[in-house]
Amino acid sequence: MILNSEEQKGLNGEYGEGVQSAYRILSAVGKAFGAERLIGITSAHISGVNYHNIGDAGLELLEDMARSSKFSVKTTINPCGAPLEGEFSIEFSKELVDMQRRIVNAFRKMGAQGSCNCVPYEGENAPARGEHVSWAESNAVVYGNSVVGLMTNRESGLSALASAVVGKTPYYGLHIEENRKPKKFINVTVKLEGGPHFAALGYFVGKKYTEVVGISGIDEASRLDLKSLSASIGTYGPMGMFSMEKGDGVEFGKRELEESLAQISNSEDGDVIVFGCPFISFNEIAELAVSLRGRKFIKRAYAFTYRSAYNEASSKGYLDELKNAGMELLPDVCPTLSKIPELLGVKSVITDSGKASFYMRASSKVGIKMMKRDDIVQSYSRKA
Repeated sequence: MILNSEEQKGLNGEYGEGVQSAYRILSAVGKAFGAERLIGITSAHISGVNYHNIGDAGLELLEDMARSSKFSVKTTINPCGAPLEGEFSIEFSKELVDMQRRIVNAFRKMGAQGSCNCVPYEGENAPARGEHVSWAESNAVVYGNSVVGLMTNRESGLSALASAVVGKTPYYGLHIEENRKPKKFINVTVKLEGGPHFAALGYFVGKKYTEVVGISGIDEASRLDLKSLSASIGTYGPMGMFSMEKGDGVEFGKRELEESLAQISNSEDGDVIVFGCPFISFNEIAELAVSLRGRKFIKRAYAFTYRSAYNEASSKGYLDELKNAGMELLPDVCPTLSKIPELLGVKSVITDSGKASFYMRASSKVGIKMMKRDDIVQSYSRKA
């Protein structure tokens, strides 16, 4: 990979250790994927914020970088392993909270903005169509490329961190227009209804394909449907993008839908209800609160969101409405990689999320019952 004179100076250490480390990382990534050069980016989104995932070694690396590095582009970060402030019914250890604060503080010292958030495209980090970015959260990458129209590869937390420091990323993969064209096609011939159905389609796509796929028959999908589809594609496979185009390909019909649903929903009931994987937005919080007016959940219920949406929901009264309906809203914390089922002592979870199904089954060994969000509200709440 060819570096220009300024980039070479950075790699040689003339701009400090942090910049040098960033260029070393990006040079290695570029070489591995055959990139000829680096290109500028307008934003970065970094994973690797959860202490459960990065541990002491990751924390040490971040604090070392924070001593000598600053982000040069707008940068946001993923959810962490515990709420950073506030009191909640789920008990997180003081040690974990302290470690999480140190991790987030290191990112903030470097210049990270906004909330701990796995859905930056909801508004906290929403680039314009066609902008090159460096994002490292699978659901955000797929949704961003496919729906928003930004351009990013599926970065690791480390490569996105390096890109945030120098404002550049290797020019390969989905940064190249030709590579964004679908190579295979799926024709949906069954009516898809709600998040679980789109999660099942995402499971089918993710398991079957590694290249960009054109999907027809989903033109009427809502933003929430596409959010569910993107999260599931990113969870069950390496693909970073789909397009809504028609071509000669395989059919996704009733049989494929039922078989895929059976793979991601394996329980007849659940002990607890979980919404928010990916995080629910402020608008989703408002819609959920309205749907629960005059009703109360008959099982423990939790929803997860980013801090700015939580604060807005609190100021508008929706937080109290959810509490009155028996649902607790938690900010900052990832519901699937933070051992929430273990903390709650449950063996099965009711959710509308294909991503939650994968990670909770893998990390917490719980059963999953998947249902549409509206159906969960109707089935598991009663008139107060």
